[in-house]
Amino acid sequence: MAEIKVSMGLDPFKVVHKAIEDVEKFKAPNRIVAIDYDEEADILYVKFRHTKIVDNEPLDKRGLVLASLDQQGQVAGLIIMEASKFTSP
Repeated sequence: MAEIKVSMGLDPFKVVHKAIEDVEKFKAPNRIVAIDYDEEADILYVKFRHTKIVDNEPLDKRGLVLASLDQQGQVAGLIIMEASKFTSP
């Protein structure tokens, strides 16, 4: 069987870590269940659990990190806009 190499335009785990460094009063869950990166739009979608998302709320002052909220208002994921900016030193 041929070896398949898969890569992403960025390291999603580093982006998540950098994105939440500046967010006050937010502790990311220990487990990520799904990641999707739209390279054209430069948006990283992260899910901490599978559930219906009903709203999004900005977590940072610039509005680049949004919490995806479930029906109970609990954070079920993150939307990180301009994700590639979180990879630069």
